[in-house]
Amino acid sequence: MNKRQVYVRDLCKDFRLAGPFMRKKRVLNSLNFTISDGERIGIIGGNGAGKTTLLQIVAGISDPSSGIVQVDGQVTSIFSLGIGLRDDLTGRENIFIDGELQGYSRQETLRFVPDIIAFAELGEFIDRPVRNYSTGMKSRLAFSLLVHIDPEILVIDEALSVGDVRFSAKAQARMHELAARGRIVILVSHSMSAIRTMCTRCIWLDGGRIRMDGEPNEVTQAYVENVSQAREETLKKRVRRAPNAESMRPGFAIKSMQFILDAGEKISGEVLQSKEQVALIAEAEAPPGSGCRAVLEIDRIDGLKICISDSVESLPLLLAGSDGRISFKAEFGSLPLNIGLYQASLTLLHNAVPVARHRRSFEVVNPMPHRGGQAILVTQMAISSSRL
Repeated sequence: MNKRQVYVRDLCKDFRLAGPFMRKKRVLNSLNFTISDGERIGIIGGNGAGKTTLLQIVAGISDPSSGIVQVDGQVTSIFSLGIGLRDDLTGRENIFIDGELQGYSRQETLRFVPDIIAFAELGEFIDRPVRNYSTGMKSRLAFSLLVHIDPEILVIDEALSVGDVRFSAKAQARMHELAARGRIVILVSHSMSAIRTMCTRCIWLDGGRIRMDGEPNEVTQAYVENVSQAREETLKKRVRRAPNAESMRPGFAIKSMQFILDAGEKISGEVLQSKEQVALIAEAEAPPGSGCRAVLEIDRIDGLKICISDSVESLPLLLAGSDGRISFKAEFGSLPLNIGLYQASLTLLHNAVPVARHRRSFEVVNPMPHRGGQAILVTQMAISSSRL
């Protein structure tokens, strides 16, 4: 029996962009890899990385702009489970049509029918029109058709969500069986757990290039960390674009907000360390003699609320002096926040109504090494406020 293989060298793919200048966009750039018998390859990457385009070229649906793509073996591809089913026919009739399209005689297809029906778990619905099927039932039938025609090279684009958890596990086990018999499975998925469970190798595409090719756990971990860092930078920019100060009523404003160390030293660069003795000071202005309360909130920049001051009624009343100045201090003690990006929001209340607000983003670092998941807090937080 001939050996199955997918051989790719210097593969490039360009798309023409609409417009008067006939510009081109390169979506795949100089890809090189070989896939051999028994390999289950996971393809990962962000939207627009070129994953689906690569699968379409391997499946023969699209041609490369340049380079070599040699596929030894018959390719069975699916880009949307259930898209090839005839709604007006029964599930059983669809099985025979699919078999004919795959080049099997009716007698040959008959050998697969009992296994396909049992695997799809459709019961009496197998003899009802597909238009009466739920989305999950259509997906189960389509997937069962795929894996029971004994494909040599199976190419799947985001098609592992084929029912409940139990059926998905059965589908994954079936794909393991195909690869164990020397078949090639190529899978695109945004589910890192599916890639780690299903695949023997993982290719990470980034901007049309191969960023990493190797063991699934290692590649998916690097990918997730990269996505997390990029998301954090986006959040950081969004927070720092937010207005630092706003006044909701004339005469009231928070003029400044600053982190200081226990010794009174101001902190520059907005970088704090876990367990540092930290306090936050603020200067506000209000009509002379007016009484205000200050509410401090701390959020992680993805929106997770970390803490908020005590109830408004329990907060100390801060009276503006003859010069209209109000000073505020929040003492954290040993800073309980762990590494991450945060935003402190101080709101000035007059007669329980917000009259001014000031926001400040900051980063917390922790020089102590950690294992496992990263905690948010390193100790319980308690905040007290007072006039300076």
